[in-house]
Amino acid sequence: MLGSDGRITPNLPMNRSRTLLMLATTLVALSTVATAKENAYRTFTNTEGKEIRATLVDKKGGVAHLRMTDGITYRVPIKKLSQPDREYVDSWDPQETKEEKLRAVDLGELFSARGFKAVPLVLKNSQSLLEISIAGKKLTLLLDTGAQGSVLDRSKAKALKLKVRENAGFAAGIEGRPKAIGMTRLESVRVGEVTKKGVTFAVMDLQRVAGNHGSSKFDGIIGLDLLEDLEAVIDYKSSVLYLRED
Repeated sequence: MLGSDGRITPNLPMNRSRTLLMLATTLVALSTVATAKENAYRTFTNTEGKEIRATLVDKKGGVAHLRMTDGITYRVPIKKLSQPDREYVDSWDPQETKEEKLRAVDLGELFSARGFKAVPLVLKNSQSLLEISIAGKKLTLLLDTGAQGSVLDRSKAKALKLKVRENAGFAAGIEGRPKAIGMTRLESVRVGEVTKKGVTFAVMDLQRVAGNHGSSKFDGIIGLDLLEDLEAVIDYKSSVLYLRED
């Protein structure tokens, strides 16, 4: 959590890894699927009805390279295979081609197909900011993967007439004494095109941090709790946050 000194309490490594490395996990899974298909054995039949159990490892000049389970590779003219096997060989791509296709995957299309929505991030003063809507009002929040919980500035909570339960806990930065914080429970918040229901924010004074010490101005912090709930994936290179709705 961000304290009055402008420093951020580090996040638990396991939780942070689960949030930030989701993209890598997805791409590795795709590669694993491709490899599994590549190594799959099937029964090939020639035009005379003879069968062998093998996996297709290459095709060149009208010849299929079929590797059997004992490691021996046979070179069989494709025209001598059964019609279903010829169709299979014709549609088969070498591993190199599959890897090229994986490298060419557009992340936006990939995550859209998996139900994610893209939310633009604004990089300012080496900080990532994004816009959210609370009670119909737009606020600018700091994206902070090191903060365990999400926070609203007390003045903004008051301006939005949010119901705040005071003395709900304590929070502090790396330096300074812990201070009492409030809590507010929101029916929903909207981040880009994604709506999240039943969201809890801590409420504390952020004015001594936001806009000072080289920091950008912001109305609150989106922390790890909300990022995990929305299955967030951060693409820093493209300044995009991918979120998935309930």
